[in-house]
Amino acid sequence: MKHLNTFKKVGKIVCVSAILTTTGMLHAQKPTKTENPNDQWQIKWNASDEFNSTSPDWSKWQKTSGLPNTTAWKWDNQRNVENNNGITALTMRQNANNASDGDTYFKSGILKSYATFTYGYFEAKIKGADIGEGVCPSFWLYSNFDRSVSNGQTVYSEIDIVELQQFDWYEGHQDDIRDMDLNLHAVVKQNGQDVWRRPKAYPDAQLNKWRAPWDPTKDFHIYGCEVNEQEIIWYVDGVEVGRKPNTYWHRPMNVTLSLGLRKPFVEFYNNRNNAVNPETNAAARAKLDGMPTTMYVDYVRVWEKSGTSTTPPSTGMGKLQNEGFETGNLNNWDASAGASTVISNNQKSGQHAGSVNNSSIAQLVTLKANTTYTISAFGKVTSGNTAFMGINKHATNAVVKNHEFSSTSYSKGEFTMTTGNQEEIYRIWFWSSGTAYCDDFTLTEGGSDKNDDDNNTTIKVTGVTLSNSNLSLNVGDSKTLSATILPQNASNKNVTWSAGNTAIISINQNGQIQALKDGTTTVQVKTTDGNFSASCNITVNSNNDNDNGSGTSGLPQAGQTISLQSNAGLYLTVNKSSGTAIQATKNDVNALEKFVVVKEDGFYGLQSVSTSKYVTTASDNSLRCGASGIFNRQKFTIESNGSDGVYIKSKINNNYWVLNGNKSISVTASNKSQASVFYWNLSNITNKSNDLSKASSDKNIEIQNEVNIYPNPFTNGNLTIDFGASFSGKFTLYDLNGRIILTENIDTQNVLTINKSNLNQGLYLIKISNKDTSITKKLIVK
Repeated sequence: MKHLNTFKKVGKIVCVSAILTTTGMLHAQKPTKTENPNDQWQIKWNASDEFNSTSPDWSKWQKTSGLPNTTAWKWDNQRNVENNNGITALTMRQNANNASDGDTYFKSGILKSYATFTYGYFEAKIKGADIGEGVCPSFWLYSNFDRSVSNGQTVYSEIDIVELQQFDWYEGHQDDIRDMDLNLHAVVKQNGQDVWRRPKAYPDAQLNKWRAPWDPTKDFHIYGCEVNEQEIIWYVDGVEVGRKPNTYWHRPMNVTLSLGLRKPFVEFYNNRNNAVNPETNAAARAKLDGMPTTMYVDYVRVWEKSGTSTTPPSTGMGKLQNEGFETGNLNNWDASAGASTVISNNQKSGQHAGSVNNSSIAQLVTLKANTTYTISAFGKVTSGNTAFMGINKHATNAVVKNHEFSSTSYSKGEFTMTTGNQEEIYRIWFWSSGTAYCDDFTLTEGGSDKNDDDNNTTIKVTGVTLSNSNLSLNVGDSKTLSATILPQNASNKNVTWSAGNTAIISINQNGQIQALKDGTTTVQVKTTDGNFSASCNITVNSNNDNDNGSGTSGLPQAGQTISLQSNAGLYLTVNKSSGTAIQATKNDVNALEKFVVVKEDGFYGLQSVSTSKYVTTASDNSLRCGASGIFNRQKFTIESNGSDGVYIKSKINNNYWVLNGNKSISVTASNKSQASVFYWNLSNITNKSNDLSKASSDKNIEIQNEVNIYPNPFTNGNLTIDFGASFSGKFTLYDLNGRIILTENIDTQNVLTINKSNLNQGLYLIKISNKDTSITKKLIVK
């Protein structure tokens, strides 16, 4: 498991014993629960993902093209899908400055598989989005539309394994956060027309509502669904919660995880969700402080019954459809990330050709066992580019053979391959990192399967790039760089990593950097094939916990708890009664005036000690404190004014903070001459009582400043937190994205033991609190 198990309570001080595991294949080989326990299931890795890599596996998931049409928001996977510590995060964000994009105001993340399945078992471990009402974290299957079917047959199939947080209105009452939808949708051809079958119109056949005994936004839960020829069966945490006969759901469907919008950000009419302008709609504007918001997925796993092949291809046995793109579109072809289309110029023959730009097109086809096939196509590239045609095994995505095109005029690419001992589905594709064209594909039985130079079985590396060119870290921080090898299908993708100064940073051969001491250096990655290299400049800042001063002693450091003062001497506070606005109105410092400093990709984030929310630049350029994580709106730079004050600038609009006459803060100054100066002070908590658990008339009882956490840095074994006095309260561990790793109520009679964990190297924040006060401490994991 990747997550921390429930604490066991057995002693006097807090002792956290962590078993740090390497993830590898720590997954169940069988579904959590299925109808027949005697069935034998085989996991399908072409649509299953543990999310242990540093970025999504875009060979499995469609990044830009081929995504479902939405009328109320857009998809932007480049910004809104991110892997971190074995979890993938799908985020919904408001457009910068509420810019309209085709009359939509939000963009979100989605994972849609290339692979399609008709029957199988589908399971994902999901944590909902903490905004509550307004979005819908979803795990679902859906097909394309096939209007060539006969009357009475299915044009479109959709199975909602789970839709969370819809807050739907049904049978005279509104759902709440615990109500879930597990429904079926279909389009059936009747009298030559598409007829939608919606769940509410056919509740007995298609509607399942299930109410959880828990809030799905607070923790991960397992949502599963078995689809067979007779029935569709839903499970939550291994318990059956719904069952319907399988009447219309026999079409090949893509596995999909997505975060969609719901009211008040949309209105449903004309059989679709329609966008609401969140800045002009009062109900939507009231929810904006919850944006951006994120759903989290621990894993998604897909199984088919062993010995069966229930994933129909888009074409018949050994036959390609639309081989020369003469239908004028990508019918029967799948499009991946980037721009893929059919054009009426640059054709080799006929009227059309395929065009790709940093993308691919592909078609699934079933091939017979123990048979030799010849695959050919014509391709050409624009100057300086290359393109590739190839064939992969669909179930594993393993490359069988490919051919490289480098000419700016059409040339023929061709290779032969022999199948294995069983009938199998393959994926024939054409790809280029630049602009390229293809035409006239053929797939024929026969030929001589040989590995000669003409087959171009070895694809040479042409370059390498890094995910970052500059990084700023604090001592103790950890960051993993990812290298992209060009071309995408290069045969040898091995690289070596090196650091310019190993006293400042260390780096392992997975690209993980550990900041050791302050200074500047570089990281270099070099390809084994061709010795191509790329580098990243690294700046490491000292992180002095013993700095008890203010702006006069430098800039805040990650892990510190600070307060901010205006030049009028008033402290910045979170005004809960005014939409979580940040205002300079307080004469002294309590929890609402304290902020924990975090660092993310070289930027500062400020987390309220009182609410655990992050300071954010709202779309109207006001300063608020309602975000649940750190994204661009929650990132700031802090710059010295040359004396004992600082300027603070927001990343999202590159403007500085300005103190207005009514004590509110706006983010509107384009330069420092127009900006306001602020002063930061450490707000370390001091002891005011020897017995912190007993009631007192003093409402400012605070945790003893001499709380000890050891060993720190933490490598393995036991982590001990010694309060030095009696204490009752709450223990919470955060990563630097603000994601809660674990939380538990504690008292001095408790010892808390973590049975399993997967804490990566890096900086974490420990928050210890009770009803009167709180303290945040830094934990370095090596």
